[in-house]
Formats: sequence, structure tokens, C-alpha cells
Amino acid sequence: MAKQEKLLESLKMLGVEPIEGRGIISQFGKPNLSAKVASFLYKTEPFYILQLCKNELIIAQLKGYSFGSGDIKDDDPLKVEFSTIKSVSVEEKGFNYSVTISCEDGDIDLTVQQKELSNLRTSGALSNENALGAKNWHADNLDTTLKELKKLSK
Repeated sequence: MAKQEKLLESLKMLGVEPIEGRGIISQFGKPNLSAKVASFLYKTEPFYILQLCKNELIIAQLKGYSFGSGDIKDDDPLKVEFSTIKSVSVEEKGFNYSVTISCEDGDIDLTVQQKELSNLRTSGALSNENALGAKNWHADNLDTTLKELKKLSK
């Protein structure tokens, strides 16, 4: 379980200024239904924090599921300057949201779990602040983060 405060500290160490309450759990989108089923059954795809920062959007792989972990896996996350973003679309797709961020260099397709079932899904397992699941920052941040993402469209 990743504590939001520790994740923000990990991101600050990379030289960015994350905005508190503007981070959610995400995965890169799957190209087809078969890939979606395989990912669901085998849990092979990593999870990322999608974090809005002062000047950019960061997508950083989470290190693991351990309680209290706030670590990101690498020192070189995907950084997308706000100025390079052309549009952002958010669509409901089953139990998830499909998020497409169109940039000058191409599209970034992400899947984000909806908040209502978050405590029963991986986003809840990764974002619960304690073992009881009393605070789930993914669910708490979801609506506002998606709303702010949409505002990045030009």
C-alpha cells in the first residue's frame, strides 16, 4: 500500500513539484480485448501513479504492494510538459475510465479504475493508507484529478 505522502516525497526527489490530492493509480491501456483479459487473469501489467505537478504530468511505476511503501520503481518516469498536451479525453469503459492524453509526440492511453469499487480492486490495494482501508487516496483524488486533466486540453 503506497502512502500518498511518501509517493509525493519520492517524486519531489526527482525535481518536480507534485500537487497534493492530484494523483491516481493507472495502467497503460491495452490494445485489444485479449490483452485486457490476459492482464486481468495473470496480473502481469505494472501499476503507475499518474500525478499532476506544477508544470508537468508524471507517470511513474509503483515499486510494489508492501504496506507503507511510497516508492516509485525508476528514477526516470514519463514526464509530459503541460505545454505539449493537445487534448485529454476521459471515457467510462465498464468498471474503468479510459484516459487518452494526446501530445505533440503521440497519444498516451491509460486505464484508471473507478472509485466505487476501488477498495475491492488493485487501485484500492495500492492506495489504501492503512490495513483497514479507511483512507483510499485513489478514490479520494479521482474526480478532481480527472477534472483537472480535462482542463489541460487546448
